[in-house]
Amino acid sequence: MNLRDIKKDIDYVLSAFIEDCTVCAAVNPKSDDKVIADLMEDAVDLYNELRDKVTVKVEGSKKAYFNNLRKEILERTDALYTKLSEAVAKGNKAEEPKAEKKAPAAKKAPAKKAPAKKAAAPKEEAAPAEEKKAPAKKAAAKKPSAKKAEPKAE
Repeated sequence: MNLRDIKKDIDYVLSAFIEDCTVCAAVNPKSDDKVIADLMEDAVDLYNELRDKVTVKVEGSKKAYFNNLRKEILERTDALYTKLSEAVAKGNKAEEPKAEKKAPAAKKAPAKKAPAKKAAAPKEEAAPAEEKKAPAKKAAAKKPSAKKAEPKAE
């Protein structure tokens, strides 16, 4: 792995997290926007911190340093996702009591179903029309075999 790949990983992982935050804020109107905005700020701070760690001159084993850096990217981003999940769960809990109040009202007698609309043409007439649309398959014309012509006996 080279340095460019690590930088791309940092960009991809944290930009995906920020995108998920914006989607959660847009989809869940009951979620706390301030908490989600704080998480986005934390992600930007983490991005800057990790990019600084990538550009530091490393003494010793570079491979071990960058492997640890990759683990840190995943662990700290996972912690941010955990916080985002908690924020979304809190927003959903605020909605649950309202949903429970509506549930008993929905237990009314089942509504009668409206009769199905009749088709303009009966099904029997539709079948011949379909047959007319699809042309019948013709048998493949046989090609003459490529045998040598025998001379005619005189």
